[in-house]
Amino acid sequence: MSDVKKSLDPQAVRDELTRLAEIAAGMLDGEQVKAVITGKAMNYIANPNPKHRYLSGDYYDVDHDAFLRTKKFLTRLERLGSVRLNGSVWVPVPGREEVTVAVQNGAHHRYYQFGQERLATPPEMKEVFQTGKVTPAPVGPDDKLVAVLAPVRDSLGDVVGVVELTAPLDVEGPAWS
Repeated sequence: MSDVKKSLDPQAVRDELTRLAEIAAGMLDGEQVKAVITGKAMNYIANPNPKHRYLSGDYYDVDHDAFLRTKKFLTRLERLGSVRLNGSVWVPVPGREEVTVAVQNGAHHRYYQFGQERLATPPEMKEVFQTGKVTPAPVGPDDKLVAVLAPVRDSLGDVVGVVELTAPLDVEGPAWS
């Protein structure tokens, strides 16, 4: 058994993620995504309490139906891919130039770090919010992940969230190898 890891072609991975991002943009329900995080929980995310700095993480309250439908959608979308990938849905934090992850699957994410409450909106996410177009995230020469972002629209056509699809460039064998 070889210890050498194989790498996938970044452009081929990006093309596959773009295909799936187009599906996500057409299928994911923005009304549902807006309902995932409850208003009270979003208030704690937007307005952190300095005395209780972990309150927004401890009080991450969701609409369970909307959360599960979105999570199941991401899981099904991941199964459609010809590469290993994981998905996340990001929503804007009201009154801030930040986003927060509403739903995330798996271990591969370009933006999400465990326990993260908010993230300054990256330029490529801002572009998706402004243009409503599927947008690839930049890939540097040392990056081990490829990500593509897709808009999530509500019934009025407004972009209310962003789907992040991320795939690793290394090919791993099964866990038991």
